Amino acid sequence: MLMNYKIIENIIEYIKDYTNNYSPAGLVRFTVDAVLVGITLFFVIKFFLRHSKKEIVLLTVFSMVALFAIISILDLWMMLAVYKWALVIFIGVVIVYYAPEIRAYLGDIVRSRTTKSFASDEVAKEQLINTLVTTVDYLSKRSIGALITIEKEHSLNTYIEKAIRLESAISFELLSTIFLPGTPLHDGAVIIRGTTLMCAGAFLPSSDKADIPKNLGSRHRAAIGISEVSDAFTIVVSEETGHISTTIDGTITTEVSLDNLRLSLMQNIIVK
Repeated sequence: MLMNYKIIENIIEYIKDYTNNYSPAGLVRFTVDAVLVGITLFFVIKFFLRHSKKEIVLLTVFSMVALFAIISILDLWMMLAVYKWALVIFIGVVIVYYAPEIRAYLGDIVRSRTTKSFASDEVAKEQLINTLVTTVDYLSKRSIGALITIEKEHSLNTYIEKAIRLESAISFELLSTIFLPGTPLHDGAVIIRGTTLMCAGAFLPSSDKADIPKNLGSRHRAAIGISEVSDAFTIVVSEETGHISTTIDGTITTEVSLDNLRLSLMQNIIVK
């Protein structure tokens, strides 16, 4: 009961302050304010019940702009309080009403970016594969030894840090030059991460398997060795025969054709 009296006293005090101690001008302003609040609430509820979502949003935006102008000019306290709450409610209503459209729009943005990124990655991957196949074909026909390791999920930083860091774009000219006999880096391996040539002259761990054929040299042993300690995919070109070999998961495949090399690259290259 005391609480009810307190509420009534607060309301009376609020009206007294609002009307400047019940002055005629204050009472007129209070009346206008109260009537506007009532009319606004009535028409908002009626409009929401009868019209479509787009009409609601458009007309509500227009009405709120006009209403704010009136409130500011007449300095209507109650309407300003209602306006603030109405603005919060309106934003919430828009989010709820347009939730499917908002989700669809955001989904389109994500899909668009994902599609573009995927398409870009696929183009980069195809270009890298073409460069590697062309380079390996060139080196193989001339029996120029080569060791090309492609990093996958397991990091090869241990070997990259001890090699000659390049971090350059991959090209036929660069790769074929690195492996030319007599150049400082031709004996080591190059390591590729994504579409970047991370280093050259890398020394990979040599496999100590006893069943490796004796006709396979140190490059082949290094290729097998790195595949035993990581998930890397490695291409070897023999300087004795020009034959192409590949290693992965501790297994070596010899005399690989260019077509099979391309298929293996498609399966093992990860564009990062």
